[in-house]
Amino acid sequence: MSSKTIGDMLAKGAFSGQHAANTLGISRTAVFKHIQRLRAEGYNIEAGPRGYRLIPRFDGLLPLEIKSRLKTERFGREVLTIELTSSTQNAVRALAESGADEGAVVVALEQGVGKGRMGRAWESPKGGLWFSILLRPTIAVTELHKLSLLFGVAVAESLGSMGLEARLKWPNDVLIGGKKVCGILLESSAESDRVSHVIAGIGINANFPSGALSEPFASRSTTLLSLLGRRVDRAGLLADLLLSSERLYYGASRDGFGKVMDLWRSMSCTIGSEVTVSSFGRSISGLAIGLSEDGSLLVQTSGGVERVFAGDVAIAPSKGR
Repeated sequence: MSSKTIGDMLAKGAFSGQHAANTLGISRTAVFKHIQRLRAEGYNIEAGPRGYRLIPRFDGLLPLEIKSRLKTERFGREVLTIELTSSTQNAVRALAESGADEGAVVVALEQGVGKGRMGRAWESPKGGLWFSILLRPTIAVTELHKLSLLFGVAVAESLGSMGLEARLKWPNDVLIGGKKVCGILLESSAESDRVSHVIAGIGINANFPSGALSEPFASRSTTLLSLLGRRVDRAGLLADLLLSSERLYYGASRDGFGKVMDLWRSMSCTIGSEVTVSSFGRSISGLAIGLSEDGSLLVQTSGGVERVFAGDVAIAPSKGR
C-alpha cells in the first residue's frame, strides 16, 4: 500500500483514520504516516471531526488538487505534475510507450522547450497552464486532424464559462480580442490504418502578464491575467477543460464530428474574414467562406474556391474579430 491509495481517497472527500485503516487493511498509525508523507509533498490536509480532508490551494496544480476538482470519467484520472520539463509532449509520449491508459495527463509548471506547430518554439513561462493528454482514439487516421478543432472548441467553452468570448482561428489557435491566448498541438503515432496514440498539447497563457513573453509573442498574444485583472484557478480551469474535452471526444468517437464542426463554425473568427494562407510553399489570399466537413478551410480566391488542408492563416486586421 502506498500514499497514492490514501491520496485517491483524499481526492474523493473526507474520511476518518479508522475508516481508511479498515478499508486498506492497515493500522491507523500507518494511515497517519501516509498523511504526513503527503503533507511533506505540499498538500494541505486538515484533520478535524470528520477526519482527514484535503484542502486544495487556490491555483494549486499538485495531482491530488487537480483530481479533487475532476468530474470526468477518464481524462485526468492519471495525472503527473512536473516542476520543469522540456515539453509535456515528450513526457506523455514516454507514458504512451509504457502503456498508460487513455486520458493520462502531464502538467508542467514551466517548459524549457515548449513546442508549437511545424517545429516552432512556444514560450511557456511560470504561471501558464501547460499540459498534454494521451489519447488512444478509435477514429480513422484520416479524421485525426479534426481533434485540433475539437480541443479548440473545448478551450473556448471553458473560457466562455469564465465570461471571456474566445474565438477560434483555423486550424488550432484560440484568440480573445484578436490576440492569441491558447495554442494546440497534435502529435500522433499511426500506421496507414491504425492509430497507436495521439498526444494533444494545450498551452493557455494564464497567470502572467503579456509582457512576460518576448517579441514577437508579446505583441500577438494576451493572457487571462491581463484580460481579467486577476489570477485564475488553473486547476479549476483544467478540470473544466478536461470535462468539456472528454464529452466532445467520446461524442465524436461515437457519433462523428458533425457537432464539433458546427460548434467550431459558430466560434470561428476565420470564417467571413479576408485571409492569407501559407500552405506547402504557396500563398493563398481570399475570403474564408467556410469549413468543409473534412476539416479543410474553404477560401474564395479570384480564381475560385481553394480547399486548404494545412497551413498558417493570417487574418486581415480590418476583418479579424
